[in-house]
Order: sequence, then C-alpha cells, then structure tokens
Amino acid sequence: MNDPDPFVFFEEPSPTAIEVPVLKVFDGDGFLTKIALCHLTDNPKDDTEVEAAIRLGFIDAPELEQRGGCEVRKFLTALIGGRKVWIDILTKMDTGKSVDRYGRVVAVAYLGDRYPASMFSNPSLYLTRNIEIEMLLNGWAWVLERYGPDETYFEALEVARKNKRGIWAWEDNVHPWTFKGQKYNDRRSLKKKSKTAEKCPTDGCVGSLVKRSGKFGVFYGCSNYPNCRYSRAI
Repeated sequence: MNDPDPFVFFEEPSPTAIEVPVLKVFDGDGFLTKIALCHLTDNPKDDTEVEAAIRLGFIDAPELEQRGGCEVRKFLTALIGGRKVWIDILTKMDTGKSVDRYGRVVAVAYLGDRYPASMFSNPSLYLTRNIEIEMLLNGWAWVLERYGPDETYFEALEVARKNKRGIWAWEDNVHPWTFKGQKYNDRRSLKKKSKTAEKCPTDGCVGSLVKRSGKFGVFYGCSNYPNCRYSRAI
C-alpha cells in the first residue's frame, strides 16, 4: 500500500495547551512524554517532572497486532517523533480525571508552526496542527464517537474513507475496540478450558491431560511432556 502525501489541518491554538517533548511513540494513538506534576494534580506549585503516557482523546488507531498497526505507528512517529508538541489535557468521562483506567493522560495533541508575514497579515501568527485530525485525514484512525468530538473529526474521517487513504485502502477493517474484545474473549475461553482440563495424576506434576496421536491411535498424554511421560488410553 502506498502512503499518501500527508494532509495537514490548521487551527488556532488552545489557550490551555502546554508544550511537552515526545520521547517515544507507542502506537498510532499514544506516546511517552515528560510533564510537570502541577498539570496532573491539584498542587499548582509542584513542578516536578515525571514521565507520562499520553493517550490521544478522540481517535482510536489500529492495534499493533492488527493489519496496518505498524504502518500507523510509523506515520505518527514521522509526524511527531523527537519533536515538541502542545497537549490540551482532557477530563476522562469514565474516571472524572485527566487519566484513564490504564493511568494514561488523555489529551489532544498539536504541532505548532509560526508563519512569516509574507503569508499572513500578522507576522507573529502561530497556528497549530491538530494531530488527531491529521491522523484521520490520512486514513490512520477511527473517531471515538462516544466522547462527542467536534464535527470536523467526522468530516476528516469521511474524506479519508472516500479517497481510500491509509487503512481505507483495504476492505473489512475491524474497529480496534472490536479487535481487543475478540482477543479478550479468546483469552477467557483458553483460561476456561485450562481450568476444566483434567489434571495429570503424576505426583508433583502440574500438567493437564490432552489428546495426542501415536502409532497405536489416540490417547491422553500429559501437557508437560517430555518432562512427564504419563499416558492413558482413551
């Protein structure tokens, strides 16, 4: 799949945004930064810097294990990796705090650019690029509708879909939350099976009995083979 020429989206900077460095990009919607505790706590005088994971607030990108997941991380890394960005910290609806249930700071991220007088009437004009909108415009994310983002988010998503940009060059894309739900159900199913499996009767063995095939047919053998060679005919 060929990457499109990146579209950018400009808007006026948020008055509450703070500037932070991008230390590492985790995936298509998260990165590591350093931030003063005063921005995360009720103590406005605590300027101690700590590392914090930032989770973009209104978009959801493919998981790394999904189709397109690695490409999404590469795109975001090329966009903000090693740079400084502005973040506007949000209040998470389900926690009532600025962090989600995984301890990540939820925020909208921006890149800032200053433009010369030859382009605009105001020589000191400072515009910001909404990273979430650019991820959507270039076809690398879904909109998290339940959090009520601006209509611009949905317009950017529609542009990417219409032009088959990014992941929309493929058919039958699966939402990241659906993908994560399937993985969770698979883990529960395996855990349930392991609990119901018959334990190996050999003293001191922690294995369970599983069906195996040999030259004399199907039999039950220990899952801890070859450390345990217990077997039983079916």
